[in-house]
Amino acid sequence: MKVYFLCLISLFISVLVGAPKANTTQPDIVEGGAVYRCGWPAAQCRQIPFDNTNNRKIKVNGTREPIEFKTNQWFGATVKAHKEKVVACAPLYHWRTLKDSPEKDPVGTCYVAIQNFSAYAEYSPCRNSNADPEGQGFCQAGFSLDFYKNGDLIVGGPGSFYWQGQVITASIADIIANYSFKDILRKLAREKQTGVAPPSYDDNYMGKLCSMSVKLIAGVPRGAQNFGYVSIINSSDLTFIQNFTGEQVMSNDILVGAPLFMEREFESKPKEVGQVYLYLQESAFLFQDAQILTGTEVFGRFGSAITHLGDLNQDGYNDIAIGAPFAGEDRRGKVLIYNGYSNGLKTNPSQVLNGAWASQSMPSGFGFTLRGDSDVDKNDYPDLIVGAFGAGKAVVYRARPVVTVNAQLILNPMIVNPDNKTCQLPGSQLLVACFTVRVCADFAGQSISDEIVLKGELQLDSLKQKGAVKRTLFFDYHQSHHYFSIVMERQKQLHCQDFLVYLRDETEFRDKLSPININLNYSLDESSFEGGLTVKPILNYYQKSSVTEQAYILVDCGEDNLCIPDLQLSAMPDKDQLIIGEENCVMLIINPRNDGEGAYEAELHIKIPPEADYTGVERNNKALRVLSCDYKMENETRMVVCDLGNPMVAGANVRENQISNKINPTSNLVNLHINISAMAQVQIRGVSHPPTIILPLHNWEPKDEPTKEEELGPLVEHIYELHNIGPSAINSTVLHVGWPLSSGEEFLLYILHIQTHGPLHCQTSSPINTMQIKFAIPQDTPELAAFLYNSTISHYIRRRDVTVAEPYRKNSAKILNCTNVKCILISCTVGQLERGKSAALKIRSRLWAQTFLERKNELYTLSSNVSFEVKSMPYKVQPAKLPEGSVAIRTSVIWSTPNVSFVIPLWVIILAILLGLLVLAMLTLALWKCGFFDRARPPQDDMADREQLTNNKTTDA
Repeated sequence: MKVYFLCLISLFISVLVGAPKANTTQPDIVEGGAVYRCGWPAAQCRQIPFDNTNNRKIKVNGTREPIEFKTNQWFGATVKAHKEKVVACAPLYHWRTLKDSPEKDPVGTCYVAIQNFSAYAEYSPCRNSNADPEGQGFCQAGFSLDFYKNGDLIVGGPGSFYWQGQVITASIADIIANYSFKDILRKLAREKQTGVAPPSYDDNYMGKLCSMSVKLIAGVPRGAQNFGYVSIINSSDLTFIQNFTGEQVMSNDILVGAPLFMEREFESKPKEVGQVYLYLQESAFLFQDAQILTGTEVFGRFGSAITHLGDLNQDGYNDIAIGAPFAGEDRRGKVLIYNGYSNGLKTNPSQVLNGAWASQSMPSGFGFTLRGDSDVDKNDYPDLIVGAFGAGKAVVYRARPVVTVNAQLILNPMIVNPDNKTCQLPGSQLLVACFTVRVCADFAGQSISDEIVLKGELQLDSLKQKGAVKRTLFFDYHQSHHYFSIVMERQKQLHCQDFLVYLRDETEFRDKLSPININLNYSLDESSFEGGLTVKPILNYYQKSSVTEQAYILVDCGEDNLCIPDLQLSAMPDKDQLIIGEENCVMLIINPRNDGEGAYEAELHIKIPPEADYTGVERNNKALRVLSCDYKMENETRMVVCDLGNPMVAGANVRENQISNKINPTSNLVNLHINISAMAQVQIRGVSHPPTIILPLHNWEPKDEPTKEEELGPLVEHIYELHNIGPSAINSTVLHVGWPLSSGEEFLLYILHIQTHGPLHCQTSSPINTMQIKFAIPQDTPELAAFLYNSTISHYIRRRDVTVAEPYRKNSAKILNCTNVKCILISCTVGQLERGKSAALKIRSRLWAQTFLERKNELYTLSSNVSFEVKSMPYKVQPAKLPEGSVAIRTSVIWSTPNVSFVIPLWVIILAILLGLLVLAMLTLALWKCGFFDRARPPQDDMADREQLTNNKTTDA
């Protein structure tokens, strides 16, 4: 069974809740609806016996038939209280018309309770003979309900007159005095009703309303072609004064809800988000342009209910609650609290209340009905009651008392002299400069205890980032932050606590100019509040819960303690030009100086481009102090930062030599310009292997149709090397070789194979080896092997191999080159060559010997011409003239004189040997005859002396 707690109010420290689908003790009535009274503090809810009777009946043609129908009448759909009067209505109450063919018309009815629910009376202003849709037959009186400030009742009937709707007012006293259970049709003397309008006002549904002083405001949700509007009605005669677009309004300033408003963003489809319009009344019936609050959730029905809350935060401005019953997670519903201020409502909600019941068969509808500005718990703060019809719940939100704290920070002194060291640190002999931080606070608020405890946190030098050196510390704790409590009493206007703080030694920090930020954060100590049902106070959330003051360090900058330096910077490089590719060391001579007052934390910042490298600092003047420079990276910017002094005193002059590499650096004060140029020296070299060919060839005969390369003639190879001496790199180079191929129909140098090394790509002007000669696997000479198989040898052509043109003699050989014979053109593109790198081309060919053997004893020189041209260099800066050059490589063809071979007979050789032996024997005989071979003998005296010597030696022994 669905109860549908829809409408609710507060009364006598209790809550009245309408349950329009509830069953009661009324006999034969199904889901007639009821109103419950829920005591406070929370207690069991009791049904109020507004009506315990069955349907009244009349006798028709001898049969008793019901004249009213209370089943599903939705009694309790609207409930309103004013002082000791309570009114509850059933807008779907039906009654039997007084026609020959009776019908059931939903005229609606209301019940009034007075004297603490001791007396009841029914009031059904549309139950009359003016039935059917064109009259008041579909009035649905009680669909909306309110009171004037004087206690008169206002009832809305949106279904009257073809749903034009109407507003009806009556005195509660008249309703009580003229009530009779048996008198079904009755008219009150002082009752007022709005009348029927032209047909153009059909289907406007006027009847949502509330009181506004002596004026009445009625909602017309389907007026103005379904856009809706609000009418201001004169309560004395119910005449219309002014209209506003919207659906629901209230208070002296008008709030209009449009829960079905659809918002379109750019070209997207419209989204139903809902809006609320606020019209501030400047003077009587003169309103400002609407302030618009727009919902943020699609299909949330933002603005379905609006209620006045009173002054929640005690700032002198009324606050409101707006319901969005289908917003939030699982469409649980939301209620948004908006605080007022001098210019209307703050655009962001200060609090969002979320429904606690998920959607099942139907949404909970949390926030579909709202009632505010009722102090349920009697703590002098207005409370809010929220209905969730889908969940059958009503929720009471009690406002928390607001505490406004006035906190102060007092520093004594505010300017700290680092040289005035009067405080001795505990446990040491170190004297430090110190000052006092005084924290003072008092509080104000309504219905709060006489004693409030604050939890405080003091942070010293709070602007310094985490990990940075804090310049001040607490004297007793040696920390930069401290937690403490402040106990404040209402009778005592101001409560203060003092904390001693000291300044670190100047050697421990550099920053002397920026203020020392001292920050106080505070909050309520909720553990000190009483428990039970008492709602704990809260700090005023529109007031900052922090206080900040600043202390300063005394600097030598005059009485105002304000330094006004005059920093000047000059810089110049030691060279005007750099060549790309060289080991460029640029020395920047930088001279910063200060012509004004002391400059604290003076630093020299030198931005270095990515292409340059910082190497160090030099000081030419040893009398100057050592300059400290650091290399840093800041947001991908490379920078050298040099400390110029703390302070850099007036008249100081610092000279610094900054060494950088390759690219000029820049300064934030002085821009240095160094010309950058590109230059490369490129050589083209070549060699012929062999340099000379001698004809005729030994044991070689020409063939008419050669198929192998050996049958063509001797091997001839030309090698060309393009070498970049530097210093800059080159690219986009073209290399051309003119090769003497043939003379007429006769070949000269027949190309078999072309080989490259390095970033070189070649193509020929016409095909090579057109005769499909089979050539052997190339056998490279030592020079070529060094190039082909050992690429680390960067310069493989020896200087003595380079062909050097010699002056032609008078009868020199005939030169065959591209000026007088047919050549094949070999075109090559060379990629980038760095400094010291080379690219090489080798052309392997055969001398077509038959061509030259037919011209016996004629001397020839075969010349291939190679040239290069550098088209560009890989830099934005290009030289005025790009490198180019050429060289001719020559191979000589010469003839030799024929050699005659003599064969010596064997007998001649034997005869020559015998004659030689005969001559030797004759010579030996002649020498013997002459005594040449006789041996000479020694004289006899010598022999006697020798014998005597021998004897003497023997005697001595």
